[in-house]
Amino acid sequence: MPELEIQHARLIELKDDLSDVMPGGKSLTVQFNPESLKLSYANQVKEQPNASGGGGAGQGGNQSQGSAARQFVGTGTTKLAVQLWFDVAAATTAPFIVDDVRRITAQVLYFIKPKPAPAGARDTAQRTPPGLRFSWGNFLFDGIVESMEESVEFFSPKGEALRASITLNMIQQEILVPAFTGDGTVPGARPLWPAAGGQSLQALQDSARAAGASPGAGAGGAGSGAGGGLGAAGSAGASLAGGLGASASLGAGLGLSTGAAFQRGGWQAVALANGIENPRAMPPGQLIDLSATKPRIVSG
Repeated sequence: MPELEIQHARLIELKDDLSDVMPGGKSLTVQFNPESLKLSYANQVKEQPNASGGGGAGQGGNQSQGSAARQFVGTGTTKLAVQLWFDVAAATTAPFIVDDVRRITAQVLYFIKPKPAPAGARDTAQRTPPGLRFSWGNFLFDGIVESMEESVEFFSPKGEALRASITLNMIQQEILVPAFTGDGTVPGARPLWPAAGGQSLQALQDSARAAGASPGAGAGGAGSGAGGGLGAAGSAGASLAGGLGASASLGAGLGLSTGAAFQRGGWQAVALANGIENPRAMPPGQLIDLSATKPRIVSG
């Protein structure tokens, strides 16, 4: 089985108008992916004090109490906060094998340092930071760096900084809503079937057969309903007390397949592969992989 390649987050310089990647601009791959991403959305609200004599009619607010009216101004903002870690003492690949971690963090600081005004600009004193794209797999955030905080956590005996974290705060002057293509279906997913109270593994397999999960369905049937699996499994879990009907309706709705288990070893192989001690009375709600035919290896 090929080793899964880890996708690392990247910092990519954009043009000043954030329209595209800057040709020849700076790009940096982070050493460790962040643990979490924090997104904040806000509308721009402007307080307008009410004038005496009722001049603020139609603006909202309480005239008798003199409270201010509120107006929404602009298109709002979206902010991204992310913490990035760099540790040259634990580095195994270039460009992170260096003597001081600040050689790496200095490249991140590049994205907050304002650039000189371009030649021929009217206001030569106006300086803006570079546009920045934070890219991690399917997650993209384009904006500018609003603030940045660096914390050096570990030093060598010589006083060289070896580990540091950077808290990066980016802002975009509009509300950014994620856009996806397709229906989000994950092909090739292996479904898990919920057991009802006191149900045996044989009965669960029989209900799977009755739901259309036959040996001839093959692997294609297992992946055909993966996209709706989350919502369907939730409704099935809520009605587990209904007995066999819960498992049968789940399979019927998703068109799942348990062909491998039906053809090789039957319920005995499935019980061994799922670590089931008593196939005659499984705990209610236990999720069973009816396609599994090889024992799971549990360590520790």
